[in-house]
Amino acid sequence: MRNCLITGTSSGIGYATALRLARGGFQVHAAMRSLEKAGQLKSAAESEGLSISFHTLDVTEQDSIDRVVAEINSDHGKIDCLINNAGLSNACPLELYPENEHRALFETNYWGPVRLIQAVLPGMRGRKDGAIVNISSILGKVAVVNQAAYCASKFAVEAFSESLALEVAPMGIRVVIIEPGVIATPIFGKTPVHYDKQSPYRQAMRQGGRFYKSSIPQATPADELAETIWTSLTTKKPQLRWLHGHGESLVERRPNVSDEEYIAISSLEDDAYNARFKELFSIDLAPKNT
Repeated sequence: MRNCLITGTSSGIGYATALRLARGGFQVHAAMRSLEKAGQLKSAAESEGLSISFHTLDVTEQDSIDRVVAEINSDHGKIDCLINNAGLSNACPLELYPENEHRALFETNYWGPVRLIQAVLPGMRGRKDGAIVNISSILGKVAVVNQAAYCASKFAVEAFSESLALEVAPMGIRVVIIEPGVIATPIFGKTPVHYDKQSPYRQAMRQGGRFYKSSIPQATPADELAETIWTSLTTKKPQLRWLHGHGESLVERRPNVSDEEYIAISSLEDDAYNARFKELFSIDLAPKNT
């Protein structure tokens, strides 16, 4: 079985991916910041007899990364696959976003994957084999209102992943970028929301909030994205980018919309904004009658 280290496995995409890969024969090393949150995954692994080991890992701490990588190498001899899934989100205009939250987001979304990649690459290079999977986002391809910091972190993941793919391909190592749309995970409940009805950015806040309020009921199940990750690792036709999930039309259609057209929609009032967004991207933001 191929040894795969996955971060952020207590819930959501990481949880679903750990189960899918273990069910497919991988030896999964499920990492999370606190093993107190491992109960559900442990129960599933035990009931199905899956090969999943559990590790406390904080991707923002180098010592934590070094310890876990050393443990897996010592106990299993190698790490064949790394899936950088752990991440934070945000909802705030750039001017108002607290610097400590901004830095924490980059420590997790950008520096965490970089540190882990640097830790596992020597072994992969030595074997001339391996796979690195970085979980990006549709917002790593298209910037949206009220999420400048999150978009920046995912654009950065896209950029360094593509450069990395060029660097390690001659060494037999493959890089995969997963670009999820809106996925049904607990991340939305953990997102700090800085909403203020008196803010000069209240229109931006409403527009950003409307995208998620309309999308969450249609969110793609995490199990479905886990299947995409499985396919990206096992396919006989490897590719760098894998786009999947609700809202993917935003990525598909944005290249056909000029920058000026895209920016102009932010000045529209609510109903006009909703109509124009749907016209451009086939995504309906209008509130649903309940």
